[in-house]
Order: sequence, then C-alpha cells, then structure tokens
Amino acid sequence: MQELSPSHPYHLKKPAKEKDRVIVYFTSLRGVRKTYEDSCYVRVILKGAGVRVDERDVSMHSGFKEELKQLLGGCGGGFSLPRVFIGKKYIGGAEEVRRLHEEGQLEKAVEGCEQAEAEDGGGSCEACGDIRFVPCETCNGSCKIYYEEEGFQRCPDCNENGLIRCPICCY
Repeated sequence: MQELSPSHPYHLKKPAKEKDRVIVYFTSLRGVRKTYEDSCYVRVILKGAGVRVDERDVSMHSGFKEELKQLLGGCGGGFSLPRVFIGKKYIGGAEEVRRLHEEGQLEKAVEGCEQAEAEDGGGSCEACGDIRFVPCETCNGSCKIYYEEEGFQRCPDCNENGLIRCPICCY
C-alpha cells in the first residue's frame, strides 16, 4: 500500500467530528402567554447567536413531549417550556438562556455547534412557513391508508395530527 497525497482524488479524509446540535423544545400554542413569549424569546436569542436550531414543538407532535420527558428523567409532574439542550447536555429554560445571553456565556456554550447557513435567517421556509410541519404525503393528512385486504390502517409515516416534519427546514 502506498500513501496517497492529500491532493490525490482517492485520498481518504478523516471524517470531521460531528458538531453538537442545539435543540429547543417549545410550544407554539398561545394558551399561556408567558410560556409562548418565553418560547419565542429563546428561539430569537439562539438564532441571533448564529447557530442552527432544531426546533421541536411539543404542541404539534406528542413524540417530542415524550422525548423531553425522557431527557428530563421522566419527571412525573408537568414541566415548563421552553427547554434547551446542546447535544444531550441540558442548558436550561428561558431564564437560564436569558442569563447566559446577558452574561455573554451563551456564545461560548454554542461555540462547537453547527452554524446557521446564510439563507436560514433570511425569511420563512417556503414549504412550511416556519411551522416546521407539513401534511403527510402518504395519507394526505388523514392518518389513514386503505388496503384491499385489511381495510383502513393507521398511516405509519405521520404523527397523530397527520403531519410530518418539514423536509426542507428540519433536520
């Protein structure tokens, strides 16, 4: 075996270390004003930090709510929103993010995270309008598929609302 130079087309590069993801669990429901406003505030702060944010709306998908319960250790009672994680490390809620931002510590915390692309901040997603969900293409949002032998069955692709995550802006 001979060593190939880095400029050779068949030179294998070491895979880059995967960057952490900033994940925000929030709600888009406006039933409780403070929770909704805190959710919006945290999302704006994180986007302003220039990182790509994986936004998980627990009001649109119950799977995100269950996922958050597991991450928080299955707390039996309720929990407040928003909740922010960098990778699997819990950062905190609205007050913690606000404090980190005001003290200048947030930028250090998100330093190793994936950066937002230039077009990410330039407007809303053309596919979902920044809702982060679109109707399921398999069942057209009905949550049901008809099979000749079995009759109607639950669609395996969508959530309880007949929605899937937007393939354009969600990763």
